Amino acid sequence: MRFVTLLATFTVVVAGSPTQLRAVYVPREVQQESHDLDPKYVIGEVIASEFDRHVPVLSDNLRGELNTLRNDISRQFDSLKHHMDVKLDRMQRDAPVVDTPQPVEQRPRQETPSSATPAATIRHNLAMAELRRLGSELTQTMNEEVTKLREEFRTSLEHLREQLQNTTDVLAVKLGSEFTTQAEESTTVLKKVFCLTRNQMTLIQDTLSNITSAIKVGNTHDADSSTTLPPTTTTTTTTTTTTSTTTTTSTTPEPEDMPKDCMEALIYGMTHSGVTKIKPSPEMEPKKVWCDQKVEGGGWTVMLQRKKQPTQIDFRRPWQDYAEGFGDPDGEYWIGLEALYKLTKGNPYNLRVEMTWEDEEAESLYDFFSVGPARAGYRGYELNVGGYNKTSTGGDAMEYHNGMDFSTFDQDNDGASGGSCSEWSGGGGWWFNYCYYSNPTGIYPPSDLPPNTQVDHLVEWRKWQGYYTYLSSFRMLIRPN
Repeated sequence: MRFVTLLATFTVVVAGSPTQLRAVYVPREVQQESHDLDPKYVIGEVIASEFDRHVPVLSDNLRGELNTLRNDISRQFDSLKHHMDVKLDRMQRDAPVVDTPQPVEQRPRQETPSSATPAATIRHNLAMAELRRLGSELTQTMNEEVTKLREEFRTSLEHLREQLQNTTDVLAVKLGSEFTTQAEESTTVLKKVFCLTRNQMTLIQDTLSNITSAIKVGNTHDADSSTTLPPTTTTTTTTTTTTSTTTTTSTTPEPEDMPKDCMEALIYGMTHSGVTKIKPSPEMEPKKVWCDQKVEGGGWTVMLQRKKQPTQIDFRRPWQDYAEGFGDPDGEYWIGLEALYKLTKGNPYNLRVEMTWEDEEAESLYDFFSVGPARAGYRGYELNVGGYNKTSTGGDAMEYHNGMDFSTFDQDNDGASGGSCSEWSGGGGWWFNYCYYSNPTGIYPPSDLPPNTQVDHLVEWRKWQGYYTYLSSFRMLIRPN
């Protein structure tokens, strides 16, 4: 899904001063073609528009500095011109002048070179030498000033280019992050709406199926009564036969009325926590699980439980055991991958992780949890988990495992190369990556474990207590989203 209409307000730094970046409206042409544009192109367009908006301001600043430089140079020239005029006036006063006789026709007097006094000639030569020196110094000074101004202008342009580049990079990162966040939020909302709609449709279908079954049973009962109605003399016997037939009919479909999970068990009136039989799908055999009907309104099916008991369950099991499930719901057990797949197929569940360490407790909550199907014999059961609730106190140790196939010591499907994460982690099965931040199927801490012992294969949830902190109890619960 690609959509960009309005990007949030950001604060960026342009030319050394904070500037508020207003909301940028994407043109209608871009909106019409947004399904063909990727986020990088849209972000580039927004950055280009912001650059075009700030260039006039920067141009005005540079134009102002050039005007200032031009005025300084003009003042320097005016001062030099005044100085030159003063020198020329002094030279004219000091230069020798010879008067020639005026002809009868009163011709204009012409100044002709003639012999001058030695003192005047010396003063004239000194003035000319001074003038040449001043002109040379002025030329050198002007060249130096122009070179200095050129260097300052080049330095200012480089500094401005660096600031624009830095501002553009920061803006691109912020826009990309905001776009990703909005896309994830929108996707989460759509998933929730989709799941709620699907759940409502499922409930409606189940209700219609129950009504249809009830109608069929009623019609069958009426037909049997009408066809087997005996004479008056044998009414008692016939009534007894009919009653026994009806009782048999009502008790035979017990497996069909078995709840799919603990939420349906709660709806059926099983309000007490304890061991309950469920049937995740019609083709599966009933399975015993522990239902928690107290936490947050109940309806939680416990999929994994670890706790201290006289004899700990060995979680070093082959692939087939993890696919089918093992253990006792009264103590430690694993519900089974196939049951998880059937429960969450087409209907993501909420996941609740509860753990204790000594006298401390924590929980991690997720909005979405599902398990994919088995593939190619001993692969598959891919983990899909997300929507971590940030109010949780246990930390998100499942994100690292999201998207991984299930692995056991005899079926290595992890992300590590050159070894088995299951073997390195105690032999339990899990959605190992390389290798784990959570290892709830590791070895349960023995009672005689010395303090501060660092063993890397016990029950861990590293996002809560860190590495080498072994949990006292652990369980994972799911219920329909």
